[in-house]
Amino acid sequence: MRVLYDHQVFSYQVYGGVSRYHCELMGAFARAKEPSFSLGVAETPNEYLARAGFFTGKRVEKQGVAGFFRAFARNELQTHLAARRREHDVFHPTFYSPSVLRNIRGAKLVVTVHDMIPETFPEMFDVTSAYGRFVTKRWIDGKRMLCERADSILAVSEQTKRDLVAFYGIDPSRVTVTYLGVDNKLTGGANRPVPDGFPARYLLYVGTRNTYKNFPLFVEACAPLLAADPALGIVCVGGGALSADEQALLAKHGIAGRVVQRNVRDDELASCYAHALAFVFPSRYEGFGIPILEAFACGTPAVLAKASCFPEIGGDAALYFEPDDAVGLREQLRRVIDDEALRTSLVAKGRARASAFTWEATAAKTLAAYRRVVTA
Repeated sequence: MRVLYDHQVFSYQVYGGVSRYHCELMGAFARAKEPSFSLGVAETPNEYLARAGFFTGKRVEKQGVAGFFRAFARNELQTHLAARRREHDVFHPTFYSPSVLRNIRGAKLVVTVHDMIPETFPEMFDVTSAYGRFVTKRWIDGKRMLCERADSILAVSEQTKRDLVAFYGIDPSRVTVTYLGVDNKLTGGANRPVPDGFPARYLLYVGTRNTYKNFPLFVEACAPLLAADPALGIVCVGGGALSADEQALLAKHGIAGRVVQRNVRDDELASCYAHALAFVFPSRYEGFGIPILEAFACGTPAVLAKASCFPEIGGDAALYFEPDDAVGLREQLRRVIDDEALRTSLVAKGRARASAFTWEATAAKTLAAYRRVVTA
């Protein structure tokens, strides 16, 4: 069996969950030497792919608009040539541009759906400006088009599968759930020092902080805890610098000087998790929620919104709160901070839970889905 992967996400992303997924998948296949695959990427700014042993192209720095389009065109050509050079049994595009259909050339089309965020929160996505019409709307519409055309669809959680079926009216039998994995290199964070500038004791928030991520509720819940404990702080990893609106929110709650935002490399991430008192994920919706497993793997107690796929992924290894209940979140955090026995229990359960989610398992289920669709 031979699989073709295109360039899309590796042309766009430097870091990101979708590019990590495809890179981990191909890495597992390369280690297992099955299936064979072609990758239509000549050059990439993507850090995961650039470090991958199977990648034979060139790493480039993220460029301006003109440079991006030149690189994109080169990668389009590379994907097209890879599709023409040999027959492929499966074509697995890395994102949702409808133009990828011209590269199928008789292969079975397999599409991965990572979440249904644009369908669940359409108000978050600009589809009326020039960029919105020609880029955002194109991939949102393309996602549905590819799913309707696909011979097999992979969903990263049961929640994502249910949402996919509900929004698109797709036959559930066409959708296979292939859970994601967690990087096993994250386990050594406790042996590394606390990153410079971090509070000695802190609660950890990871990722972007836009609307459905529920960041204001997180701030509301944490502010009284910080007021009661001068040594306690908040660390926000990723998501870019705090905006003026976010700074105003923190000032309103009296904690403007108690929140650190930092963008970190992957090799620093484990330390950020491992030294936190707790990881908090207040989001109202995710397709999978890799930070949950990252926290578990690093031995960090996790406090999660009881929403979306979080109970499915976290199981009994996390504490939960209703996503509109700041008081409930505060009480769960207070329990984690004050109860050492509870912390110890959550850490043990979290490590056990994380061990069940491996990229090798993701790859095995994906390969089984490829085989089913090829032999159907």
